[in-house]
Amino acid sequence: MQFLPRWKNTRTNYFILMGMKHKFRISFYIFSLIVLAGCYYDNKEELYPNVYGKNSTCDTSSLTYTNTIQALVSSNCAYSGCHVAGGFSPDLSTYANLKTNIINVKRRAITEKTMPASAPLENCNLLKLNAWIDANMPE
Repeated sequence: MQFLPRWKNTRTNYFILMGMKHKFRISFYIFSLIVLAGCYYDNKEELYPNVYGKNSTCDTSSLTYTNTIQALVSSNCAYSGCHVAGGFSPDLSTYANLKTNIINVKRRAITEKTMPASAPLENCNLLKLNAWIDANMPE
């Protein structure tokens, strides 16, 4: 007793199977092209040359707490009712306090961009703060 139908024409079967292989192969090539097209790496210096690249007007050289960062923190973080003594923790009004809490500052202001609460820092200020941190936070 035979449950499967017998193929009468093996030549027809061959062409049916070859057609299925070609459909699979073509589908695989199309899928591969779509996936590879999505693997494009954007470089922020090339995408935004006026902010990050050579044409940037943001000077991140010779940054110190006294000359640059203190004013940035005072106007964006350590003002009345915010990150000052008696305000929200941490107190960022002094160099020592800022240096102690620099990991949280970097995470919240630079990485997550959730501080200041009103709006993230401008790109130039982000670059300055990051460059100052990378330079071991000179006073």
